[in-house]
Amino acid sequence: MKYKNYIKEKLNRDPNEFELHLFSATYSEHCGYLHSKELLKLLPRKNSIYSSENAGGIKIGEHAILFKMESHNHPCAVEPFNGAATGIGGIVRDVLAMNARPIALCNSLKFGDDRRIIDGVIDGISNYGNCIGVPTVSTEVLYNSCFTENPLVNVTAIGIAKFDEIITSNNAYAGLKLMLIGSHTMKDGMGGASFASKKLGDEKKEDRLSIQIANPFMKKKLIEACLEIFAQKLVISCQDCGAAGILSSTSEVAFKSNVGVNIDLDKIHIGDSSIEDFEIMLSETQERMLFAVENSKIVDIIKILEKYELAYSVIGEVIPEKRYIVHSNNKLLADIPVDLLVTPPSVPLDFSKKTIIDPPILNINSPEIYNQYDHTVGARTQLQPDENPQFNSLYLQEEKCSLGIYTFSSTVKETYNALSNAQNEFLKRGFKPIGITNCLNFTNPEIPPTMHEFKKTILAIKEFCEETDIPVCSGNVSFYNESTHSKIINMPTFTMLGIKKAPPLH
Repeated sequence: MKYKNYIKEKLNRDPNEFELHLFSATYSEHCGYLHSKELLKLLPRKNSIYSSENAGGIKIGEHAILFKMESHNHPCAVEPFNGAATGIGGIVRDVLAMNARPIALCNSLKFGDDRRIIDGVIDGISNYGNCIGVPTVSTEVLYNSCFTENPLVNVTAIGIAKFDEIITSNNAYAGLKLMLIGSHTMKDGMGGASFASKKLGDEKKEDRLSIQIANPFMKKKLIEACLEIFAQKLVISCQDCGAAGILSSTSEVAFKSNVGVNIDLDKIHIGDSSIEDFEIMLSETQERMLFAVENSKIVDIIKILEKYELAYSVIGEVIPEKRYIVHSNNKLLADIPVDLLVTPPSVPLDFSKKTIIDPPILNINSPEIYNQYDHTVGARTQLQPDENPQFNSLYLQEEKCSLGIYTFSSTVKETYNALSNAQNEFLKRGFKPIGITNCLNFTNPEIPPTMHEFKKTILAIKEFCEETDIPVCSGNVSFYNESTHSKIINMPTFTMLGIKKAPPLH
């Protein structure tokens, strides 16, 4: 492992093999944001809420709109249907974990000439969204041959919550129990975090082990069960099991809450008896959530879970010592300082500049694509996609206003102009822009001029947001979007939200 000597120095001992598996995930680009975390601190957050949580947002009256964009680029290159479907599933969990009901989905798709990828991605998005009953209201579809082997699949979930009922991942305290709920842990999605942090090669059959398997019907039950549990105030902190699965969810709760955790692998509900200890920790099996709860509330939580036929297990507890402890069969597998586990060392950044000429990008969105998505379920949607499939509006009866939604992309050099044009799109429709989420899709950060273009993009976003007081509420970075034979055009992608008073739907 690349950072083994660093870990050895910090631990004052040799890490064992199990611990190295944990570090390999948390020190990956996908989890650790090694190349981008310092630059991301430049983005304006003023007027946003919970920008460091699962999903950031904006307060509107007594409610909050929580939203976030993420990428599932690598998974869709290998297994388009499940790659896209689990991208939707993952981003929905981010807003759900904060006690927000998902009310809308958006996507920005970049394709090349592989029809298998195009059809699979669109089918995966429509199947999952339609099955869980969340409308897909904003869609962008672009074409260039560079995306043939490296599709970009960026998805946004938008949720609504009562502001004073939002749940975060940073409120855990010593004595709370850790509950894992939802699907039985399997081997699917193994190494997904590391897989997302490498260049695509020719070994796509092997990479399929890194792709999660979608189960939208399980997700629908999980959504309703979680919202019912949250409504009864039975959970102190919550974190979804996304990249790196149980490892990331438990370590994030510990780090953000300034505590530690003690996990017993023997307690976890497993769906594959051949799974190894490190695989239990790193599996990215879908439709799972982690709760930090008081012991006295577990019985009430179980009653609700059993009503929805959802599996569960109490897998450990929160401890006052800031350590990440894992054991199995009465054997200690890991004992690591939490901050060491989740804060990888800094890496050198090369901002060398090279001249790149962007090839033309075509808009290939059409009714054949966006009509596959149910955009009206939920009875909030105010516009038909035919006028502009990238722009829509939802009626928020909770606050008697309309929420404008616009998804768009840009090349690096046009970032500021793209944001400005989006702002004008809102203004001409009578909306006030209130916030953005983004996914920054780039090539290998170790090879110039990627980091030069990344920094240029960050500075353009910063300039626009500071001039307009429109905050960056949340976001995602996706590096290594290249394969043995090609690499993408570096493309930042956004969903912007706006608000206006509007009459209710009839």
